[in-house]
Amino acid sequence: MPHDYDVVIIGAGMVGASLACALAPSGLRIAIIESVTLTNDQQPSYDDRGLTLSPSTKRILEQINIWSQVQAYVTPIKKIHVSEQGRFGFTHLDAVESGFSELGNVVIARSLGLAIHKQMSSFENVNLICPAELKHFQRTDSGMILEISHSGDIEKICAGLLVGADGSYSLVRRLAGINTKEHDYKQTVIVSNITTQKPNNSTAFERFTPHGPVALLPIDKNRSVLVFTVEGKNAEYYLNMPDEQYIDAIEAEFGRRLGKIEQVGQRRSYPLRFIEAIEQYQDQLVLLGNAVHTIHPNTAQGFNLGLRDVAGLAECIIDGIEKGRTIDDIGILEDYIKLRRDDQQYVMQFTNRLAHCFYNDKPLLSSARNVAMLLIDMLPDLKRSFTERSMGLAGLQPRFVRGQSL
Repeated sequence: MPHDYDVVIIGAGMVGASLACALAPSGLRIAIIESVTLTNDQQPSYDDRGLTLSPSTKRILEQINIWSQVQAYVTPIKKIHVSEQGRFGFTHLDAVESGFSELGNVVIARSLGLAIHKQMSSFENVNLICPAELKHFQRTDSGMILEISHSGDIEKICAGLLVGADGSYSLVRRLAGINTKEHDYKQTVIVSNITTQKPNNSTAFERFTPHGPVALLPIDKNRSVLVFTVEGKNAEYYLNMPDEQYIDAIEAEFGRRLGKIEQVGQRRSYPLRFIEAIEQYQDQLVLLGNAVHTIHPNTAQGFNLGLRDVAGLAECIIDGIEKGRTIDDIGILEDYIKLRRDDQQYVMQFTNRLAHCFYNDKPLLSSARNVAMLLIDMLPDLKRSFTERSMGLAGLQPRFVRGQSL
């Protein structure tokens, strides 16, 4: 049976749609299947969260011609201040001191999601099937046979490669019988936009508290995205607080580094879990983004890690085809895992350990945390190494991250 598509991507969020944009110039026939209308509030890639984009992500977006469309909506991060509530240690990162133009950028997820979707829609060889839902798939010698529910009918399509980019509770992962390692952090992130008395001067703040991190991400002169982590059992209490009471609660945790919080916008909440797929790929199938690794947002690495995976997978697919491999050759996916494993493992382990480390009040561990932050701040080589890691530029990285085309 001939392939209807070379690649079928389940999930048209920012990770899945970015993969379509990365692969489309090669001429591959691509379908992207999404169950939720992209303008619907239930589509998390198109909400009002602030996303921190690492320099590695900026380079990838440049290579797939999206950065120019979203550049007007981003705010650069020039400095980052990290501290722990009630402790003496802190780390201060400065772009100029580190030899970079910026440490990252902040963009509203809706703006970036719409730009990625616009770019994806410009390719004639990318077919968006939406709203539609994967019901079943079957591997055959001639390809992956997918059953899709679309417009009230069940359609069958044949693909060379199935990509599951359908989020933390991936249907593709479940249908493939892939198990996961999971941990409930028993925390919830509450996200809102705030206006402060003083300008943020392109500075991002992160403060670790006994309840979880509180972060401020700059989006305008006096406006920031507030990311407030609370114990899951208390989430509804904070969500339903009057604005003035909520502002008081934030200032009690964060202080008034930017003066008084003058206004707070709509609050949205997201429960936090660690999810790691035991297998990243099978014959004719690969998982991507949150479907393979859902991590704690304490270092804002989730989307950035997922986009580096997009860059790595696109590189290995295109390189494999240029070498004469077929799209369903499992060697392509083996090459992809070799390219991406170290970066994935480092980020997953670092964020998970950080989450557990800062929520442990044992005196010895608390002292060690503060000494570690002071050492990072005082030792230039250590600080630069830490900065490059956080920017997604350290170690073996895909060509897009190195500013090279495929």
